Amino acid sequence: MDPQPKASPAIDRLMASAKLSETTKKNYFMRVKQYLRDAEMTPDELVKHVKAHPRKFEESFISFLQGVSKRSSSSTTMSFRDSVKRFLDINRVETVNWSYINEFVPSTKKAGQDRAPTSDEIRRMIDVSDLRMKCLVLFLCSSGARIGSVPFLKWRDVEEVEVEGRKFARVAIYRGEPEEYVTFVTPECWRHWQEYKRWRENIGEKVTPTTHVFVTQGNATTFDPNGVRPASVKTLKNLLGRMLENLKMRTAIAERGAYRNYEFKQAHGFRKFFKTRMEVVGVKPLAIETMMGHSTGVSKSYYKPTIEELAGEYAKAIKELTITGEKQPGAEETVVTIRKELLRARHYSEEEIAQLGDLAQMGAEQFVQALDRKANGVNGNSSQKVVSAAELKGMIERGWEYVTQLPDGNAIVRLPVLSPDLLQKQPVEYLKFG
Repeated sequence: MDPQPKASPAIDRLMASAKLSETTKKNYFMRVKQYLRDAEMTPDELVKHVKAHPRKFEESFISFLQGVSKRSSSSTTMSFRDSVKRFLDINRVETVNWSYINEFVPSTKKAGQDRAPTSDEIRRMIDVSDLRMKCLVLFLCSSGARIGSVPFLKWRDVEEVEVEGRKFARVAIYRGEPEEYVTFVTPECWRHWQEYKRWRENIGEKVTPTTHVFVTQGNATTFDPNGVRPASVKTLKNLLGRMLENLKMRTAIAERGAYRNYEFKQAHGFRKFFKTRMEVVGVKPLAIETMMGHSTGVSKSYYKPTIEELAGEYAKAIKELTITGEKQPGAEETVVTIRKELLRARHYSEEEIAQLGDLAQMGAEQFVQALDRKANGVNGNSSQKVVSAAELKGMIERGWEYVTQLPDGNAIVRLPVLSPDLLQKQPVEYLKFG
């Protein structure tokens, strides 16, 4: 975090607010500092001046905000207004007519003209990114988190979860702050994060639960494991900006002075992508708002989902949020694949397998009975087989059990004895390929 501001009773009151997060305090301070530089006053001088001359302050502040609006976005203008207002309010300056000031300040648009980037556009970003940037892009689009939360993320804030056979991760955003909330990242993003962590460990960094997830260094040749620092928002935005510029992906849709409106926002566009994809698959609106850290108003007092319930809602959108096509097979797909392999080992033809119906929905006991019926009806006993020495390794890797060696050099193998419990608990043990 940036160095703390110089000692000032007026600033100290702002920084001591229990209702503001450290991030918000820092942002407010930076805006107030910029205004004070323009007004050529210290924080305490401003408080005294406004108390003594509120009408004079109103006119000068309106002029300042109108100047900002000509060269910056309306949200930046509102940021200056809100920061200075909070600073004065917390210092008990009650004589300013803020309604009068608002009459002369351009209001923010209710909805931006920008859109969310498409999956194909995000995929193009992934294709040209190094591992750190892949992790960042996948995190932003699969979690819906603000880029401002990234410098605060530590490995202790991330925990693996599993829903219906899919492993992904939950992430605590702004841990310990008033705005703390929980969201999730896709299996795809989680795998990249784990690879990123292993990469850093392999080049000498000691990664602990309190280590930051995203750090300034991303190049293996210059990586100093003893000089690791958390990546700042400015650094990450600059990296995203250069990437988008190199890809020539965004087109400006409006220009006003030095400020441009693009088709989609450099970082906030990923947040729009997240919300849009979640809505497409019918995730509960309140769950979406909760996972985005939005205020849900009075509903917050009544809608209290558990982590498991939120994870279940998030799991509905994993397919839509996956970018590179590295989708893990669902539980049903895995079960069907395993059972087909077992049936083929018992000499079932493809036609006979199809006649059994939906293998995913078939009960474990019913499936074992189907295996036994076929085993007892082929060659008297098809559970054992004579194979050559050259075939032995491959048969064992496919799940057959070694029985004994024959004098001619061949060997006897047999299919494992299966039970419904074994199939339910460890079915994947029998799906092996040489």
